[in-house]
Amino acid sequence: MAWYIEEQRQVYLDYNATTPIDEDVKQSMVDAFEIWGNPSSNNELGKKAKDMIGDARQKIAKLLHVSDKEIFFTSGGTETNIWVIYNCIEQRKAVWGRDYKPHIIVSAIEHPSILEPLRDLKKKQEIDLTEIDINLATGRIKLDDVENAICDRTCLISVMTANNETGVIQPVAAVAEIARKWENKFEDRIFVHSDASQAVGKIDVDMNALNVDFVTIAGHKFYGPRIGALVIKAETKIPLKAMFCGGNQERAQVALSGLQKYSEHMQKIRDYFEKRLKEVFSDEVVINFETSERLPNTSSVSFVKYSRDAFELLSKCKSFIASTGAACHASNQQCSQVLTACGIRDELALRTVRFSFGRDSTYDEVDRVVNELKAIIFMGKYGSSLLNVINKGPISSF
Repeated sequence: MAWYIEEQRQVYLDYNATTPIDEDVKQSMVDAFEIWGNPSSNNELGKKAKDMIGDARQKIAKLLHVSDKEIFFTSGGTETNIWVIYNCIEQRKAVWGRDYKPHIIVSAIEHPSILEPLRDLKKKQEIDLTEIDINLATGRIKLDDVENAICDRTCLISVMTANNETGVIQPVAAVAEIARKWENKFEDRIFVHSDASQAVGKIDVDMNALNVDFVTIAGHKFYGPRIGALVIKAETKIPLKAMFCGGNQERAQVALSGLQKYSEHMQKIRDYFEKRLKEVFSDEVVINFETSERLPNTSSVSFVKYSRDAFELLSKCKSFIASTGAACHASNQQCSQVLTACGIRDELALRTVRFSFGRDSTYDEVDRVVNELKAIIFMGKYGSSLLNVINKGPISSF
């Protein structure tokens, strides 16, 4: 009798890196390509293009509980983050002179599109920079350290809404409250920015509740195209030039539609996944920051007893796709700066995999993933003799 394994589609568990474009979004993009007029023109084609962009702006505004006049399109999250940084610096220098040295505060776990340009500016002695440590027990920024870091030259505080690797939701509203208290004493605006790229489409992001000046979003993180947007509160007085990138028109509608249902589904799938891991591996796995408030779809897992690193583990896994951390740096086999900043030891950080689920993830897919992890990790522990067990029956039998 011939035995074979039916080839199955790989399970995608890297939704924090990027998401597939929703079919309705694809159709909307096709429709948008037919409306190729310049939205600044007064002709009929230009008016149609302007209306379509306006419709997109209204949907994003509804998603974040703001006015459509507060939405500015960009080419993506990275451009948006850099745009905020440089304009906040320029605003302060315009008031106090070119020799003025602004001070900026960020969390130590921000996305590289925040940390790298700021570290470069610090190296050039153009700014002072404070990177706030993370509470090792919760994965959240230390609020006392934020307050202690503020000075009369502080022009910007940037703290992400939720971390892309751990999924831990940060106390952004509390950070904004601290900033508002101190800016009243200094009589100089302390702008507060939050990169919400990972949070939008997974949890409700209410910009009014966060009380921040700027929010970054990225369409490809919630089933849209690779385009971004900057949200600027109307009362935030800063000379920012609006930039627009076309196409795109229904992506926010996808995030709005069924948000609570999808969020609850992703959390059930994630919780089931973590339950299965514990059943199979017991104390050989650690769910990082399991008791902290996290994104409903994200699980950061350290395989404690695995003899090699996470890159090697994932290279052997053929049934699913996951990640060792931020997609921008996934090919760099070094400890994640986020995990290191969160106090996770190097040997554990190197054995950590980020699993991020989507709205279409299923329980059956979780079982497939856990079964393959079980086979590969047990193979590493017990050797090729385990092949006999695998060949005799399903993985779940050993």
